[in-house]
Amino acid sequence: MRAWTSGAGLDALAVTEDERAGRLGRVRATRALRVPAFAPMLRGVEPYTALLNGVRHAAPHPDAVLEFAYDWRLPVPANAAALADAAEAHLRRWRAHRQGSRSARLVLVAHSMGGLVARWFTEQLHGAGETRHTLTLGTPFFGSAKAAVILSTGRGGPLPLPRARLRRLVGRMPGLYALLPAYRCVDEGDAARALTPSDVAGLGGDAELAAEAMATQAVLRADGGQGLRALVGVEQPTTQSLVLADGVAEGREYTCQAVDGGPMVRVDRGGDGTVYRDAAAPVGVEPVYLPQTHTAIARTREAVAHLRAVLTEVPLGPPLGAAAIGLRLPDVVAVGVPFDIGITGADPAVVTCQVTDATTGALVDRPGVGLFDGSLSATVTLPGPGMYRVELDGGGASPVSDLMMAVPAADLGEPAP
Repeated sequence: MRAWTSGAGLDALAVTEDERAGRLGRVRATRALRVPAFAPMLRGVEPYTALLNGVRHAAPHPDAVLEFAYDWRLPVPANAAALADAAEAHLRRWRAHRQGSRSARLVLVAHSMGGLVARWFTEQLHGAGETRHTLTLGTPFFGSAKAAVILSTGRGGPLPLPRARLRRLVGRMPGLYALLPAYRCVDEGDAARALTPSDVAGLGGDAELAAEAMATQAVLRADGGQGLRALVGVEQPTTQSLVLADGVAEGREYTCQAVDGGPMVRVDRGGDGTVYRDAAAPVGVEPVYLPQTHTAIARTREAVAHLRAVLTEVPLGPPLGAAAIGLRLPDVVAVGVPFDIGITGADPAVVTCQVTDATTGALVDRPGVGLFDGSLSATVTLPGPGMYRVELDGGGASPVSDLMMAVPAADLGEPAP
């Protein structure tokens, strides 16, 4: 019940690159996230240890890299201003370093909302001239429909808080409004439109905070994507559109598309489970796709390889991963109550499932995978409260994984098993 954080984790790295060496610096720890955590909006957040360890082998010196932590609850421009101060000071130090150079520039590596912070710094705070690359992993450039669902009902958040309390909690966080969807996501039957501040107010949110966040989104959308590389999670069940009725936003796992003036069609484009695939890269930026969840994308070996390849300009070859497994996982389950893990896109003869304790790494279960009622799934019962990691391995790319919590049945209002 206490294994979550509402504060800052490591969601953006301010990284300098020496143009002569073309290699990353080694990371010096400041406030990096070192253990799995939960947040009211972000769901599970995996440690960045694998990402940091992966770049150390390409380091000219430990002082070349800076970790930057920020508070995701605050507005994007406020966090970007703090990033600007930290990154510019760090660049000055590295240029004066005995192994640095006066031609060194910044490389920004950002997971999730950190990409919005990095982009505001480069495009609005004059950081572009000092930045060589910005690499984003699962960044919601066009927002996430899931944010509107949480703001509306309190459902979809990972914590077993009373829904009214969760709505009050997130309704005062400017950072949540920065994650509202900024594309035509409201399904009205024959057509689709964008979410408006009035809609947000009707869902119980703050219209003024919504208007300010939407203005920020519009500024970011107007800027180009020069020097930006986006790694995008795909093949996971993802909320992509909304149906609004009686002050409630209900999520739908499809997008609303109209081509050449024809009738609207509904198409499941998937995503990383939090960010729909077409919302995770700015217009004009060619993304790189990875079948992985939003939680785990930054810890995979493919993400680390992509990061190092871009920074050292080593081609990766074929697209990442041969498999395209999808994982559907409840945010929270009751201890001792069986639940199903949904699996898509996998070969039932090959895929395996593993459940471990996210804190200790101890194996909890290896449930069998099979077809039940026409769908591929595995059934698991968790033995005690805590945070757990579920992994699906299809023998291709890194296992698809995500985090979930188990709490006493009484905390979810369910009868004890």
